[in-house]
Amino acid sequence: MKSRGFTLVELLVAMAVATLLLALAAPGFARQRAVAALRTATSQSVAALHLARRLALARGQTVTVCPSADGSRCGFGGKEWLLFANGPSGPDSRRDADEPLLRRWRLPEGVVVSGTRGYAAFQPRAGAAATVTFEFRHRSAADQVRSVVISQTGRPRVDRSAR
Repeated sequence: MKSRGFTLVELLVAMAVATLLLALAAPGFARQRAVAALRTATSQSVAALHLARRLALARGQTVTVCPSADGSRCGFGGKEWLLFANGPSGPDSRRDADEPLLRRWRLPEGVVVSGTRGYAAFQPRAGAAATVTFEFRHRSAADQVRSVVISQTGRPRVDRSAR
């Protein structure tokens, strides 16, 4: 009687080939995940910047978007981002306890952000913003930088440069 199936040697050879192929492909997968994380971080930030601009005009008060390490003060180094409405006497770079938090989100794992200033504040009149740039990087794709540039009119754009 003839047996149908694979021998142990054939199975071991197939597993060795599969392991080798997976080991060769793993660095490419890590880079693809890093680039996807950068895209996600910039997309979330651009959406929040558009929302902040609209809310500042609709609410009639300054709205700030910023990275934060502690959930109240704006600045680089944290993994969390805030979008909040500023009170009439509060500084743009800090969320006071009585100021409403409109949105909060976390950066994807491995993404770090730097820039020209630690926050973007939108005033309640058209064209009232300061030029700000946020640069997003990932430790697994060091040559990829995605910058979000906010113009003086308050419009954000993404610059996808490789360095």
